Amino acid sequence: MALLKHVATHRGVETAFGKIIPEKEAYSYCLRTIAAFSANVFQVMRVLNDDWEDRTEQITEIANMMNCAACAGGENELFQYLNAFYDEWNIPELVKRAAWIGAIWGDYGDEAEDMAGRVIQFTENRVEKELDTCPWDIVGSEMCNMTTGMFTANFDIAAGGEHGAITNDVQLNMCEARGCGNPHCRVVAERLDAYGLEHQGWLDHRGAAHAPVHDTPLERRVRHAQGLRNGQYVQAFGEENSLEWQYNWVAQMGWVWSISFPLIAIRDMAEDDDEFERILRIVFATAGKNSFIDFFAREGLRSWLDIPREIGDNDPRVMGAYIDAVLGCQLVPHEWEAFDAEGVEIRVSQEDFEGRFEMAPLEEITMGYEAQWNGACHTLVSPEWSVWIAEDDDDYIITVGRKVDDRAL
Repeated sequence: MALLKHVATHRGVETAFGKIIPEKEAYSYCLRTIAAFSANVFQVMRVLNDDWEDRTEQITEIANMMNCAACAGGENELFQYLNAFYDEWNIPELVKRAAWIGAIWGDYGDEAEDMAGRVIQFTENRVEKELDTCPWDIVGSEMCNMTTGMFTANFDIAAGGEHGAITNDVQLNMCEARGCGNPHCRVVAERLDAYGLEHQGWLDHRGAAHAPVHDTPLERRVRHAQGLRNGQYVQAFGEENSLEWQYNWVAQMGWVWSISFPLIAIRDMAEDDDEFERILRIVFATAGKNSFIDFFAREGLRSWLDIPREIGDNDPRVMGAYIDAVLGCQLVPHEWEAFDAEGVEIRVSQEDFEGRFEMAPLEEITMGYEAQWNGACHTLVSPEWSVWIAEDDDDYIITVGRKVDDRAL
């Protein structure tokens, strides 16, 4: 018999109205929403600090320091970390422990976050990685520079197994960056001794590579990374990671490297916490209002969530369904407390909402999303409706309700 007995089933996120957002689409949306939150945080940074060099150097140094923290306990802890790394990534014992192995970390991070591209060269003296897409290309040039600080940490840690210390024996350059208008992101790491190069400062990582680079023809470029193209990632030594594993990993780590790390420096740029939080709320509220300032953006969301026409535009369930989709695609567990024309309430544990990565909880997620969703509600639904987040024991209650505020942003 030629007919299939069953329709193939796939994982997905169910919206408030029963539509299924397929897993791969939900994954992509999760990445872009994290990138958008990061873009707002970087706008806060630019308000607080008008010196590009100073703010970029601060966040880059923090990103490097936090990535190196894995081996901060000394030589023994570094060796333990490297042993686990070699086991996890199936790196043979015969492979010499040297800086270039750190590219495995960078390559997997790119692939997990749908920075789609290819490793052009992967040798002891030189690694070149070319990316065709990046969900974080909306954040800005400071982030493009900051990532080199993290990559430098990866190479330094990998070299530690041989040298017993952090050595910085690689010159690393992001020769191109999509966030700066280039068609690619291109990162090249070259050994100092092999190419006669000098150590770099935090602002020296955007130069040209010493050896020629390879430019992949347009017809061979890709739109998505391996996980979304093939359902799994396969690295240089044959180790595989499934799309499901990657989705969970990036829903945690995307918040850490692009928000938690730079926030450490950004908070210190303000005179005090009150000043930081005041500016954060203003920036996020504006971003939220602009999300649905165009009427076709409302229609696009209604279509995507499959909101029935009997639910009008001026209905809190439209905003509630949007928040539900954001949380669902970010893999944050939550429950409906109320969902009708009188208002919406969503219950989520504080630990789940702020602790996407349990070792780096972010109260800024609550402040940012409360301001952003409230602003979005005013253009998506109506200024008659607001969004606020209140504590209830160990939970948060996210409410879409009627609220008059004579000092509203």
